[in-house]
Amino acid sequence: MLQSTRTVVLLGVLVQIAAFVRTAIIAAALGTSPDVDAYNLGLIAPSFISTVIGSWLQMSFIGRYTSLVTTGEASLAAAYRSRMLVLVLGLALAFASLCFLLPERIMALFMPNGQTAMIASAATALSLSGLILLPIIVGDFIALILNSHGRFFAAALAPLINALVSVLGLSLWSSLNLSALVWTLLLGSLTQCIVVTAALLRMRLNFPIETRVAKGEVRTTLMFALPLLPAMMLNNSAAAIIQFRAAELGEGAVAIYGYASRLHGALTQVLVIGLSTVLLPHFAALWACGEKAEITVLFRRLARCTILLVAYLAFGIYLMGETTIKILLERGAFGAQHTQQMSWLWTLLTLSLFPLAFGTFIAKFCQAVRGAGSILVSGMISFTATWFVAWFGASEASLSIIAGAVVASALLVTCFWFFWLGRRIQTAPILSDIGNASFRIGLILVPAIAVERWTNPDSHGLSDTLGLLVRGSLYTAIVLALLIATRSHLWFLAKRPGEAA
Repeated sequence: MLQSTRTVVLLGVLVQIAAFVRTAIIAAALGTSPDVDAYNLGLIAPSFISTVIGSWLQMSFIGRYTSLVTTGEASLAAAYRSRMLVLVLGLALAFASLCFLLPERIMALFMPNGQTAMIASAATALSLSGLILLPIIVGDFIALILNSHGRFFAAALAPLINALVSVLGLSLWSSLNLSALVWTLLLGSLTQCIVVTAALLRMRLNFPIETRVAKGEVRTTLMFALPLLPAMMLNNSAAAIIQFRAAELGEGAVAIYGYASRLHGALTQVLVIGLSTVLLPHFAALWACGEKAEITVLFRRLARCTILLVAYLAFGIYLMGETTIKILLERGAFGAQHTQQMSWLWTLLTLSLFPLAFGTFIAKFCQAVRGAGSILVSGMISFTATWFVAWFGASEASLSIIAGAVVASALLVTCFWFFWLGRRIQTAPILSDIGNASFRIGLILVPAIAVERWTNPDSHGLSDTLGLLVRGSLYTAIVLALLIATRSHLWFLAKRPGEAA
């Protein structure tokens, strides 16, 4: 399991790098133009639909299918996956058709009536981007089948090839515009689906036409959607709400937020997704054995390590985020004013890293104990907080307040998860460790920040890239040196509280 997790995480990091290269190409060519706004807005519905369906399949299909495969019920498993493939394909076709046939009506539901030009351009993007639902939803379903049979590499490699193909397409496109952005995205999605399909064919699994034996299994899977789909829809609506509210501020606001959230999203993917994939089955095993004390120990260790890493990253982004963005994006149509705006938003979004990460870890524990009702409540809290703060930000014409909805939502949801966790295990030691970890890393970061600020003027004579390398290396070296000198690393990384120095 650990080997597979390392493979998935490594390929996930490469995906984020490739995706950011695509972002850099778009920023250099189009900056914050209306085409970028339309592209981001047009992707909201397909991204939302594919994420919700993918989450439902992960929670309702993969567990049962894996159980059938593990227990040797091959004929029932074959009928189940075949019948589910038809269902998934039907859903993908239905939603893609809606996006293709009714793009203006869909966009008009969420955007201000006065922004006719933006609605029209976003609808153009949606009519094409909706087509990615077919390869993405079907490809993700096939990837779940591959994972259930232990073929993690092929399932994790496919998104990387998707990103590389879309980057190559943008690089070779003669003149970048909205059509180029959407068509290269569609080409990458098709390639991803082809990769997982090829891997599935190599396994030579059969997909029988006669599937009545699995009718009950599919019905049960659909019934799981009743409590889970509303929760997942609420949880995944935050990004859509924020981008639609940003659109009310006029041209460029959606693009700037999109660039900042791209950087923030890369960090959350690397920090949260890989680890949470391992945590879910581990929590399930511990809970099944009644090991509440071990679960508390695990959460305490997660709290200490997450605080350490997030604090280091957050202050690093605050100190050097603007320079990083300048090096990565500031060229062509992306100017210095865009760098300053994006830097501030990136720093603001970074405040949500710890509550988002730790809240996700608790949510995985909730999934392990099958707490569908609690997941629905967390979705309601997330939706309400995001909607209210984003609405207030739009009324104040402040993109910073709108982006702050991410932070507010993560904080409130994590507070709810702590309350939920407290009814199952002891949370007082976890909260104590969070406070202690914050104090310890604060004492270590203060001198590191002071030295970085003191030496910063000396790097002005260097190139931006070399200056950032010097500053980042010095900041990191001081943090590591103080961690070791004070023996705090033993406390942060201890497996059990009693082992902490």
